[in-house]
Amino acid sequence: MRRGLAGVAIACLAVTVASCGAATSSPSVAETTTAAPSDVVLTDLDDADAVTAWTTINDPVMGGKSTSQVAFGGGGLTFSGNVSLENGGGFASARGPLDPNLGRRAAGATALHVHALGDGKTYLLKLGVAGQSWSYVQRFPTVASVRQTYDLPLDGFEPVGMRLTPDPDAPRTLDPSLVDQLLLYILDEQQGPFEITVSGVDATR
Repeated sequence: MRRGLAGVAIACLAVTVASCGAATSSPSVAETTTAAPSDVVLTDLDDADAVTAWTTINDPVMGGKSTSQVAFGGGGLTFSGNVSLENGGGFASARGPLDPNLGRRAAGATALHVHALGDGKTYLLKLGVAGQSWSYVQRFPTVASVRQTYDLPLDGFEPVGMRLTPDPDAPRTLDPSLVDQLLLYILDEQQGPFEITVSGVDATR
């Protein structure tokens, strides 16, 4: 009787081991899912030398009185100043250098990510396009005093002309491989002091 029970136990153990072996040989969840999208750095501003290449242009070029400056600090490019609505003004901007390699790195992107510490105000990322009078823009509202990554889908960028008004001659869809400049704006009558620190901009393919 004991021998019979022992035989049954051994048989059950063999089935269990075989079942476990089958389970371990099947593909895991990680193996059957697609890889996560890769991020490509477009500009790394956690570098003092990179920040020195940026400049500002504000509404005094049109008679306004807004002021701004860029400086390296807080782990990135700090863009700060004061927006004034006097004399029909109301904007300030920080502009990166022309860089034809931006398009090469951004080619095939589906979204851009802005890594920033904001102040609760809404900012605008502008993408210059090589050899064209138009550019593409998208706004992103920030959370005050919180370092975040702001996701800007590529299909959310809109074509605009020199004064940030819609440009009917520009293609509706942005070709990221043509981007050659990054610019940051504050406008929309957001008067008063502002400050945002951007540590970098990435592209997701």
